[in-house]
Amino acid sequence: MFRKIIFLSCVFLFGGCGFISKKSGVEIVSTPIAKIYIDGKDAGMTPYKNNSLLPGEIDLRLLTPEGIEWKKKIKLFNGINTAVNWKLAEKEDESGGYLLYLEKTGDKNKAGLMVNASPDQSVVYIDGEIKGFTPMRIDSIGEGDREITVSFPGRKNTNIIVKALNGFRLVLDTTLPEEQLVVTPTEIPTPQVTSSLSQTKVIIKETETGWLRVRESASNSSAEIDKVNPLSIYPLLDEKDGWYKIDLGNNKVGWVSSKYAEKVE
Repeated sequence: MFRKIIFLSCVFLFGGCGFISKKSGVEIVSTPIAKIYIDGKDAGMTPYKNNSLLPGEIDLRLLTPEGIEWKKKIKLFNGINTAVNWKLAEKEDESGGYLLYLEKTGDKNKAGLMVNASPDQSVVYIDGEIKGFTPMRIDSIGEGDREITVSFPGRKNTNIIVKALNGFRLVLDTTLPEEQLVVTPTEIPTPQVTSSLSQTKVIIKETETGWLRVRESASNSSAEIDKVNPLSIYPLLDEKDGWYKIDLGNNKVGWVSSKYAEKVE
């Protein structure tokens, strides 16, 4: 999981909301430390901060002493500071991080959020509560400090604390690196045959009652064995005639109507 960073000053507006001067900022943190090139020019080492860049697109390149490289085009906005936090690794799948910035919405009464992630369909939590899947846009998350977590099975979470401001939308663009599995010499992997459904999950939709019945078998006349809440997620075990069989945990399984549930990979 990426370390938590409180963005109370590193994502901000220069000189208030006037946007008089044509300046943009960027803050870059990397693991490990890396040399920074902006538009092909040596800009120094990470951690790095520059509040005097011109608005527009820049070519950002990070290069570690070991020769590991990461490159990305980044658009800088007038009066806005863009934060970059990246982990560089030899294997591309083990590299990841995020870009974070604000964009003006014109609605002075709302603070919004937009999250893009790789892999797609990553789960987004706000203050510990699941809000949906990427790509995701919320027009109002409330002004003030918010903890944003982006999660995907087999990947490291992105977890940051940000300050939401009315009149602006926080934009988070993140790549979740693969978890590195450590197998000790005493462990002997056991071959397993798994169904393609093993990677599929089910998210419960909103219902009029605020909950959904879980039944013993795939039928409305079957006995009710449990209730589940909207936006909760469960592994999909089987499906039949408009019903999904889900794993409730603690060796308990049941069936829910596909009318009130949706499969996600």
